[in-house]
Amino acid sequence: MAKCRECASFFNIPESDLDYEKGKGDCVREKQDQKGKFWQAKSVFEADEACADLRPSRKHLKLA
Repeated sequence: MAKCRECASFFNIPESDLDYEKGKGDCVREKQDQKGKFWQAKSVFEADEACADLRPSRKHLKLA
Protein backbone atom coordinates (compact mmCIF):
# COMPACT_ATOMS: atom_id res chain seq x y z
CA MET A 1 0.00 0.00 0.00
CA ALA A 2 1.08 3.55 -0.68
CA LYS A 3 2.00 5.75 2.28
CA CYS A 4 1.32 9.41 2.97
CA ARG A 5 5.05 10.23 2.64
CA GLU A 6 4.80 9.32 -1.08
CA CYS A 7 2.14 11.98 -1.75
CA ALA A 8 2.82 15.45 -3.15
CA SER A 9 0.28 16.83 -0.63
CA PHE A 10 2.36 15.67 2.39
CA PHE A 11 4.54 18.27 4.12
CA ASN A 12 6.73 17.44 7.15
CA ILE A 13 6.31 19.56 10.26
CA PRO A 14 9.63 21.25 11.12
CA GLU A 15 11.40 20.30 14.37
CA SER A 16 11.14 23.90 15.57
CA ASP A 17 7.32 23.78 15.47
CA LEU A 18 5.36 23.37 18.73
CA ASP A 19 3.38 20.33 17.50
CA TYR A 20 6.43 18.53 16.05
CA GLU A 21 6.50 14.74 16.34
CA LYS A 22 8.84 12.46 14.43
CA GLY A 23 7.13 11.46 11.17
CA LYS A 24 4.25 13.91 11.59
CA GLY A 25 3.17 16.15 8.75
CA ASP A 26 0.27 17.97 7.18
CA CYS A 27 -1.79 16.79 4.24
CA VAL A 28 -2.62 20.01 2.37
CA ARG A 29 -5.04 19.90 -0.54
CA GLU A 30 -6.73 22.55 -2.66
CA LYS A 31 -10.52 22.23 -2.68
CA GLN A 32 -13.28 24.15 -4.40
CA ASP A 33 -16.94 24.75 -3.58
CA GLN A 34 -19.61 27.20 -4.75
CA LYS A 35 -17.86 30.06 -2.91
CA GLY A 36 -14.44 29.47 -4.47
CA LYS A 37 -11.11 27.72 -3.87
CA PHE A 38 -9.63 27.06 -0.45
CA TRP A 39 -6.90 24.96 1.20
CA GLN A 40 -7.78 22.06 3.49
CA ALA A 41 -5.15 20.66 5.86
CA LYS A 42 -5.11 17.78 8.31
CA SER A 43 -2.41 16.22 10.45
CA VAL A 44 -1.14 12.81 9.31
CA PHE A 45 1.93 10.66 9.84
CA GLU A 46 4.24 9.71 6.99
CA ALA A 47 3.72 5.97 7.63
CA ASP A 48 -0.11 6.23 7.45
CA GLU A 49 -1.80 4.51 4.52
CA ALA A 50 -2.51 6.98 1.74
CA CYS A 51 -6.06 8.10 1.03
CA ALA A 52 -7.89 7.90 -2.30
CA ASP A 53 -6.61 11.41 -3.21
CA LEU A 54 -2.96 10.26 -3.41
CA ARG A 55 -0.88 12.39 -5.81
CA PRO A 56 2.54 10.75 -6.27
CA SER A 57 5.36 13.17 -5.58
CA ARG A 58 8.13 13.50 -8.15
CA LYS A 59 10.75 12.14 -5.75
CA HIS A 60 8.78 8.88 -5.37
CA LEU A 61 8.02 8.28 -9.05
CA LYS A 62 9.91 5.36 -10.51
CA LEU A 63 11.31 5.90 -13.97
CA ALA A 64 10.90 3.01 -16.38
